[in-house]
Amino acid sequence: MKTGIILLMEIALSGNCFAQHPDRKAITALLTELPHKNGNQKIDCLNSLSEEYWWAPRPNPDSIFFYANQAFRLSKNTGNGYGMAMAKLNLGISEYYRRNYPQAEKDILESLGMSEKDYSAKILGYGYLYLGSIHYLKNENTNAERDYDKVTSYFDETGDEEGKGKLCAFQCVLYTAMGNYIKGFEYCQKSLVIRTKLNDNICVLASYNNFGNLFKAAGDYEGALDCYQKSLQYAKIKNIAWDQNEPLGSIYCRLNRYDSSFYYLFQSLKKTPNDPIILQSLSETYLARKEYDSALIISTNLLESFNKSDDRVHLMTALLNVGRSYAGKNNFSAALKFANEGITLAKAAHAQQCMIDGYQLISSIYSRTGHFDSAFSYLNKYTVLKDSVLTHKFLSRLSYYASVSEDDKKQATLTLLDKDNKIKEVQLKQQSLVNKILIGSIFVFTLLGLILFRNFSLKRNNDLLENKGKQAELQQQAAELKMQTLRTQMNPHFIFNCLNSINRFILENNKSDSSRYLNKFSKLVRMILQNSQSSFISLKSELESLELYIEMEIMRFDNHFSYKIIIPPELSISMLKVPPLILQPYVENAVWHGLMHKEEKGELLIEVLQKENDLFLKITDNGIGRKQAERIASKSATKYKSMGLLLTADRIAMMQGTNGNESAVIINDLVDADGEAAGTEVQIKIPVKYD
Repeated sequence: MKTGIILLMEIALSGNCFAQHPDRKAITALLTELPHKNGNQKIDCLNSLSEEYWWAPRPNPDSIFFYANQAFRLSKNTGNGYGMAMAKLNLGISEYYRRNYPQAEKDILESLGMSEKDYSAKILGYGYLYLGSIHYLKNENTNAERDYDKVTSYFDETGDEEGKGKLCAFQCVLYTAMGNYIKGFEYCQKSLVIRTKLNDNICVLASYNNFGNLFKAAGDYEGALDCYQKSLQYAKIKNIAWDQNEPLGSIYCRLNRYDSSFYYLFQSLKKTPNDPIILQSLSETYLARKEYDSALIISTNLLESFNKSDDRVHLMTALLNVGRSYAGKNNFSAALKFANEGITLAKAAHAQQCMIDGYQLISSIYSRTGHFDSAFSYLNKYTVLKDSVLTHKFLSRLSYYASVSEDDKKQATLTLLDKDNKIKEVQLKQQSLVNKILIGSIFVFTLLGLILFRNFSLKRNNDLLENKGKQAELQQQAAELKMQTLRTQMNPHFIFNCLNSINRFILENNKSDSSRYLNKFSKLVRMILQNSQSSFISLKSELESLELYIEMEIMRFDNHFSYKIIIPPELSISMLKVPPLILQPYVENAVWHGLMHKEEKGELLIEVLQKENDLFLKITDNGIGRKQAERIASKSATKYKSMGLLLTADRIAMMQGTNGNESAVIINDLVDADGEAAGTEVQIKIPVKYD
């Protein structure tokens, strides 16, 4: 996975679009007026020209500097305090876009000093806005948060909606970097609302990228790709030139489509040669391809570039990439050196995603060098931090946003956070208990060995039986722990898929159906959160959540298929127990790969049947069949094996081991009278379990 810090900066770059792009008419008018202006009017005209070149899609630092430098010299000669302060701010912003952050910080601080003496809300607002972004890039997140807090009142005073949109985008970057995805999403949403009201098509495009980058941060790469592609579609409709090469190159790397990744990244480099952000993505594609020499050359050169500009955000990732390259070349001492430097920077900034990547890298290095105690220590740090960051509350927050009032939103967020803290507390207690059991087991087996040594001839048979009993008990515990792990993996995967469907549906701008869709999703998420705490749930609860999911997909595909669930009347579904989400992955597969590609309306049938001590669950669709689905998938840019099906197969395999009964999944290809594909039938056989 590309480290979260890089993708956060990508959000920042697209976030710069949360203000109007250069107004060519305004620039032409100002250039026409400039020769006729004198004194303070000429200073104001020069500063206004400089400011016009701030805005996205591509801020022009040379033009910003050219006009600001003239304005500063004239203001200094005439003693125009406001003109000097505004010109200094423009000079600082020109250095910001040149990535010369030390000089940018110096100029902006001078501008703020002048403006606080001769009060100007506009200069103070934008000054602290860009100063906060510089502090973020320097890994000084606390200072950045403090700067952003000051900005709001100044923009409220001036009524600057463009400034508010840019502020929200920058805050989205900051809070996502700090691991607070809920706040990150909220500010991304706020910035989108502001830009929509201003009817700025450029920033609507940027909003697709912002949400795509948030999906990427959460590990949902298919959802991210969908957002980037929607951005291109929108640009085509609006006839806007929009460069998506770098985001597409980056996301294709994560989808293991390396040829596509290289293509888009090299296309991007043709337009902006030597751009460090593009080169960072290119080095990571080389890393993924295990071309360590190429990755090392690029990443080593980037270290110098980021050190020079004092860009510690990207420096963290470059250090880790150098470490990965050396690890790939089996130079573990060098790999460990750079990995530790990257983690040191990440810890100072509380950059949790970069810390996660660093812990994982160091654990791998120690494991490969035989230092297993150290490897386990860092693996534990990686696991704990990853679990705390990649939480499904961020995803479920989407459903609450559209369906409850503002006060309820705040209360819901607090409730979710409180529940998460309780879950973490229980998990820590469980981990502590497991550790105690392991330590106790070691002590017991040591004592048992001494007893066996002294009394081997008299107690051999009894001790062997006892040992087998204990071994079986420990195997049972290990099996249950593995089942819990599989459930933990299954739930976020399912939510990612639901969220991706929601995202596609909302982007069609159907407010009424979007609201209905989100309401169903919120109910479904609540059921998932409740069910995920148990190894087994009632079949009734499983079918209720499945119906919600199917109804959402029917809405998603405009009633392109219908469904029926058949249950024998004598079957007590409220008493029967099944693993949570045992049916959903197979239903999802039937919809997405069978029914979705069918030209006419399709049918989905779910049947439940008990035979003696076995429960049979059958999912039948009249879709295009597996062979045709595989041919379509082979042409898709997002070809991959279903994680949901693999995880469910693992869970069923674990049930075999823990229950001692035969369980199986059988998939049959259906054909019609002419031998043509007529759909797919999946039969799941699991042991009957009653409450």
